[in-house]
Amino acid sequence: MKTLTRFTFPLLIVLSMVLSACAAPATEAPATAAPATEAPATEAPATEAPGATEAPGATEAPAGGTAECPAGVEGVSIEMWSPFTGPDGDEMTALAERFSSENPCGITVTHVAQPEYQQKLEAAAAAGGLPAMTAVHATRIAALVSRNVLKPFGPEAMAVFGDDFGGEFPEELWSVGEINGERYSIPLDVHPLIMFYNKDLFAAAGVEEPGTEPWTREEFEDALAKLEASGVTPLSLGNAFQAGALFQALIRQYGGSLTDEAGATATYNSEAGVKALEKIKELKDKYTPDIAGTGDPEVNFFKEGNVGMTFHGPWWISDLQKLDFVGFAPLPTIGDQPATWGGSHHLALTSDDPTTQAAAAVWIKWISDNSAGWAAAGQVPARQSVRDDPNLASVAAPIAQVAESANMVALPTQAAGLEDALWGQGFGPVIDAYLAGDVTDAKAALDEAAAKSQQVMEENISTYGE
Repeated sequence: MKTLTRFTFPLLIVLSMVLSACAAPATEAPATAAPATEAPATEAPATEAPGATEAPGATEAPAGGTAECPAGVEGVSIEMWSPFTGPDGDEMTALAERFSSENPCGITVTHVAQPEYQQKLEAAAAAGGLPAMTAVHATRIAALVSRNVLKPFGPEAMAVFGDDFGGEFPEELWSVGEINGERYSIPLDVHPLIMFYNKDLFAAAGVEEPGTEPWTREEFEDALAKLEASGVTPLSLGNAFQAGALFQALIRQYGGSLTDEAGATATYNSEAGVKALEKIKELKDKYTPDIAGTGDPEVNFFKEGNVGMTFHGPWWISDLQKLDFVGFAPLPTIGDQPATWGGSHHLALTSDDPTTQAAAAVWIKWISDNSAGWAAAGQVPARQSVRDDPNLASVAAPIAQVAESANMVALPTQAAGLEDALWGQGFGPVIDAYLAGDVTDAKAALDEAAAKSQQVMEENISTYGE
């Protein structure tokens, strides 16, 4: 991962973000996560997606305007849809209202949260009633492009960002928004699988609290041993979403991937995949064999205060930070190298009108610049400079603790319907069956699942096109 340019926000901006971001942090989560009211896609990282690290197509601002306020955007109204139907939606609305009152162009942004937003976007496209832009889960970008819902950023919009804007993001997050050489989205955040731990139990067992870097495998195994020796349950593992996300993290930790680089062939039935699945079962059978089901029972068990640690998404931060004993850290290295599962929200355009695009780009640039305020909604900012700013801890201390996780996430190669083919109809059901003891041969089970995934992936070509 290359080192990205760092800079520090002015203090006055950060203080204003604190005031605007006082609502409860986000609870948006995958469908199996308890606090959510709207589930983001359970996005499955594959091999690293190739792509540019700088914004393509950037040009000088149109004559008569500036990059900050392009010509013709004065007084333009932007409607933005999103899947943020929980408290995170309130945070986004507050940011939109702040931008509308502060920006020098007189642009007004209205945020509209939409349950089942992908279906509503496709219906609106068919009826000619799309908004100007939308927030979108990274794994759904390709499908919405294939349906002609998302529009490529034109030169007027790209001029707002400048030539070096893409270099502010991890390559995996930036490249996922480029399809067939055109820019379709700008990364807003990343929501990785992280570790929640019990500070009191760690102290009693003599376990040093982790920092902002992921534990090594030796540190993780040492913590398990000390916690077990102290008489508490070291780790809470369930099935469903948690196990599926952890499988995807561990397959990369063991050097494997979900697909080949092109996203055309399922490869999770590799030796790395078998190791990942067997390790999850080993840990679960040893510590929490009876924890299973939807509603994240593994987190609820952790909340009782007698478990050393658990793994889940940052949407649980808003709930768990109410407990004084809870700490936050990146997912530890359980395999051979650091890696974690993660999803990402992007901002995309649904209008191809150049003036509307330019006005929307001004808002996108502003919220990216000020995404520490969005971190208060329980999301890790996509911008490296925002994650590096020491003032992030004053706005969202738990996010600052896990911000390094953004550089441990890889998103899948863009292919419409890929996530469901891999997870929903592939390894997801197999993992649950293996953990329950209904199947006992990990390799055979993953081979069967990969064959099913491959079938669905080929069917998707007929549905969505190449």
